[in-house]
Amino acid sequence: MKNSLSNYLNTYFTSYLSVQKNLSKHTISSYRYTFNGFLQFCVKEKNINIKNISLDVFNKDIIIEFLEFLEKVKNNSIATRNNRLQNICSFLKYVYPNESTRILQFQNVFDIPLKRDIEKPMEYMTVDVLKILLKQPNISTINGRRDLTLLATLYDTGARVSELINLKVRDIIFDDFTTTVRLVGKGSKIRVVPIIGNTSDLLKTYIEEHCLTEKYDNNLFVSKLKKPLTEPGIKYIIEKYRISATKESSLIPKNIHPHMFRHSKAMHLLEAGVNYIYIRDFLGHSDIKTTEIYAKISVEQKKKVLSNAYQENIPMSEEASWNKDKDLLNYLMQL
Repeated sequence: MKNSLSNYLNTYFTSYLSVQKNLSKHTISSYRYTFNGFLQFCVKEKNINIKNISLDVFNKDIIIEFLEFLEKVKNNSIATRNNRLQNICSFLKYVYPNESTRILQFQNVFDIPLKRDIEKPMEYMTVDVLKILLKQPNISTINGRRDLTLLATLYDTGARVSELINLKVRDIIFDDFTTTVRLVGKGSKIRVVPIIGNTSDLLKTYIEEHCLTEKYDNNLFVSKLKKPLTEPGIKYIIEKYRISATKESSLIPKNIHPHMFRHSKAMHLLEAGVNYIYIRDFLGHSDIKTTEIYAKISVEQKKKVLSNAYQENIPMSEEASWNKDKDLLNYLMQL
């Protein structure tokens, strides 16, 4: 072995992923979860001394056991299982040029197929549900006004929760005509999203109320302790108002997660007749096929609505005269 596993992992994270590939902190965290979980599996489940762990453990049999362990013992989703396998394969492709004698070992790992996942219906809120939810924050309190601004921004920008968490004051730009929000998405890709109407007014008021006008480098949304909000913190805020909204309407879903705001914005734009090329750019999708999923769902929704409202007004055509004539039909069959 030309190098130790610890050295490979160190350069993989500090040089390759963060510098050469310029991946986001969120993506790199996903890789860290993979290798922390895999090494813990080797120690606790396979009884391998941590000092003896080397590239030898990256073989087909152990990795398949690890994937089964994630799904059946840790109750991870198939998507998570597939993500862990892809992360491991990415690491082995990085290591391979210095470990060419392991070509068969690595190739066997590369041949492990991704597990087919059951396609789940995309979850999104109707306009009516969204309106009820956004009515819940108590805007007579400073926390209620913060929460309403946060939820409105999450929806109107179509932001991922990580993008919302990382928003700085400088990312909100006001001018005489339009307010724009600068979002840093996957792969550090930047997109600028225009917002108008009440959300723009809410942001102006929020920034002034919290004396953030000159504090450009501050996080936009923070906790009571003035620390950046976390994903669990945002989920807690959403759940609080979801529970409150259920008392007002039976339409409220049993689960509302941050990404549903993004899905909802996309669906509402599509239903309003916005071309999905624009929706692709608005959401920051790198592939139009990702955006086309919303178009497919919209067609299915239209079919459902049409089916519920359909009335049979088209008369059945009469049976052709030659079809009634049995002698003629027998003659034709003989031909």
